[in-house]
Amino acid sequence: MYKHFAVAGLAVALFSAPTFAQAGSPNTTPGAVTRVILIDVKPGKGDAFWADMRRNLIPVAEQQKRQGLLLDYTVATKVTQDRPDDWGIVVTLTYPNWAALDTFGARSDPITLAHYGSAANRTAANLARIENSTTVGSFLVRNQTVNPWR
Repeated sequence: MYKHFAVAGLAVALFSAPTFAQAGSPNTTPGAVTRVILIDVKPGKGDAFWADMRRNLIPVAEQQKRQGLLLDYTVATKVTQDRPDDWGIVVTLTYPNWAALDTFGARSDPITLAHYGSAANRTAANLARIENSTTVGSFLVRNQTVNPWR
């Protein structure tokens, strides 16, 4: 599990899709792959979290989207809390397919370097991000289109 949130992506863990969702299934046709990131903003750090989101993470995601690395991204808030350390924000990053993840880091690196100005600035921003929030969960899901009944 990641201990911080970074749209720029420091590392991407790949998990195998369940057998029933693999290519060639008569039931479904696989589509895009979405990273789901569940975030708990630390007490008193909401303003800093949202400032970082607006200043850094959204502009980087927008550029990744313009260059075709991401199909889309979303940010949403959870309206209920199940426990004190529950997540309150979910970010989704949708990639065209599994193969897009293979080269995402290398293709995204010029985007993040251009945004932050240097690798050192990018690292500093990622480390500062840890002070504002904790990643409660991060996982991949694969969109599936249910095939028509034959």
